Formats: sequence, structure tokens, C-alpha cells
Amino acid sequence: MSPELIEEAAIKLFSEKTYPVVGMRDISDAVGLLPGSLYVHISKKEDLLQRIVENGIQRYLDAIEPVVESDQTAPERLRGAINAHMGVLAESLEQTRVAFHQWTYLASTGRRRVVKLRRRYEALFSQIIDEGIEAGEFRAVKSARVTVLAIIGMLNSATEWFSPTGELTAEQIAEVLTDGMLTGLEA
Repeated sequence: MSPELIEEAAIKLFSEKTYPVVGMRDISDAVGLLPGSLYVHISKKEDLLQRIVENGIQRYLDAIEPVVESDQTAPERLRGAINAHMGVLAESLEQTRVAFHQWTYLASTGRRRVVKLRRRYEALFSQIIDEGIEAGEFRAVKSARVTVLAIIGMLNSATEWFSPTGELTAEQIAEVLTDGMLTGLEA
């Protein structure tokens, strides 16, 4: 049994039922193992959640960092970052639900590691907004941090309503979301 198959089953279960409701027996049933045999592959359920959350956030960092570091204008980078976010979401909706909404079930050590990743994610959008204001591409907003948190909140809420098989593609939704953000930001 590969760790990836166990992780995929756990992602599905955590996404559907939430971490606290899912037991090791549920995971072992989903992968066709006896409950005791599952412990050969993972030491405890929380370790599995930690991997799922960290890998989930890292996928976003890997997709968005190159956009932020590009030579494009701030509006173009914001559009690219939102598009990258929606692209990852389309590929990993269930994992994103777990990574963005269930990390709070981790114990303090695991939470601290996740908070660092979440801060890196926030810093990417902060960099775009700050540099856009500095370059005069965005207007000077009353609070750049609130603007960044609004963008992140908007993107994180997409886990509740986005469907990869919905009427609009991830790219089309990213365009609509970015157009709305840029309307309020552009100088």
C-alpha cells in the first residue's frame, strides 16, 4: 500500500466528513486495510493531516511564487496569482478544503509550521499590492493588509462554491475575480 493512496483516501474523507469525524478505521476501510495494518504506513491520523495540509499549501506557493517574482506589472501579477490559485484549486479542490479549513485541528507544533506557510502565502499577495502601490499602479488604500486579507478570503471561500465541472472554468472565474479586485485597486 503506497502512502499516496492512503493520503488520497484521507483527503477525500476529511473533505467530505471533516478531520474530527474520520477515524483510522474509516481510512483503513477506504484503502482496504485492517485498522492495525494502517499503522505500518502512518503513525497517527494527525501526521496524515499535517502532510495533507503542508503539501496542499505548498502547491499554492509553488504556483504563485513565480508569478509574483516575474517582471510583470502589479495588475498583471495579481491577475496571474489569482489565476494560478484557481488553477491549483481546480486540480486539488478536496485537498484545498482540508488544507485551508482543517489545519486548525493540528496540535501546536504542527500549527506553527502551517502558520509559517500561510504567512508565506499572504506575503506573496502583500508583495504584489505593496509594489503596485509604490509604483502607482494601485491607489493608496487605507490598509494594504486588509486588502490582501480580502483577496485571500475571496480565494479561500472558492472552496465552498467552485466546481471543476461548473459553468465557468477556473480561468474564467479567476478573470471575473481579478476584474472585481482591480476595479477597486487601480489608480
